[in-house]
Amino acid sequence: MARRKAFTLIELLVVVAIIALLISILLPSLSRAREITKRAVCASNARGIGQSMKVYSNDNADWYPSVLFKETTQTAPINDVTWIGNLSTNMQQPVVASTGTGQAWDKIHPSRCMFMLVVDGTCTAKQYICPSSGDSEDDLRIPKSGGNPVVAQPGINRFDFRGYPYLSYGTQYPFGSRGRGNENLDARTVILADKSPYFAAAAPVGDALYQNTPDKAKSETGDNAPGSEIPRFDTTPDGVKVLQLDTDKWRPYNSRNHTSEGQNCLYQDSHVTFEKKPIVGVNFDNIYTYQAGAGTGWSPHDTMVGFVPANQKGPNTNTDSVIVP
Repeated sequence: MARRKAFTLIELLVVVAIIALLISILLPSLSRAREITKRAVCASNARGIGQSMKVYSNDNADWYPSVLFKETTQTAPINDVTWIGNLSTNMQQPVVASTGTGQAWDKIHPSRCMFMLVVDGTCTAKQYICPSSGDSEDDLRIPKSGGNPVVAQPGINRFDFRGYPYLSYGTQYPFGSRGRGNENLDARTVILADKSPYFAAAAPVGDALYQNTPDKAKSETGDNAPGSEIPRFDTTPDGVKVLQLDTDKWRPYNSRNHTSEGQNCLYQDSHVTFEKKPIVGVNFDNIYTYQAGAGTGWSPHDTMVGFVPANQKGPNTNTDSVIVP
């Protein structure tokens, strides 16, 4: 009877090396396929939110969700709202003034406008989570003194998302006299997109059982501080060189949800597109910044680069998308 020949150690090592090589080749492709799938889910979420916004506008004189806010006393197209740092700080009750009486509508957050669709029941908290972002679904609970959190009732004892890590999208700035989301904006205006690159999670607040996490400006000083102009690519007034920049040059200015490769953008006409640059609004508007310029106009560079969103600042034109947070 013939003896079966066994594998030698060298043969086994060769097989292991080949398997390792194949895995190293396949893993990036599998990872890429997984990210493309997540982008598709993210786009579906944005499209669903957009449809809910359209339904809401049909019942509200063509306006997309917008809570009450304090109007500015000036003639400029800005407002008196201080919103940075206020995401989730008033999630359990309407905004109450520091004196304990009345409403303080100068201390609200754009996220409350998005939460109105959860209150209406036309969107779920899960729809506001991009699967590529690493954010967590809001469990729609509230703290209970001396016990575990209890189920909340949106619109009765919950008025905002639990915090920055529980919301993956930003909305067109909903306060002020210009650019507020409505059916009459230019169809090319971006009204919702993956979160802005200029904000992050602040320190959690609350007890050990249940914490909420406000937002904060990513940089309080220097480059990308609120209200500052983002670093210029060049000094060409017409911005031609900016348009000619390679896509990779824009990665620091893209949303972080998709490893800075781009962002899903919901346009006013309800279509969603994954854009690899943030300059996709009207006239190459940077959707994450607000326009500002000297005199009566703005150069193309002012539009494509822009200024970091800040408290008491809003869109300067009706075609200026400012996605926050």
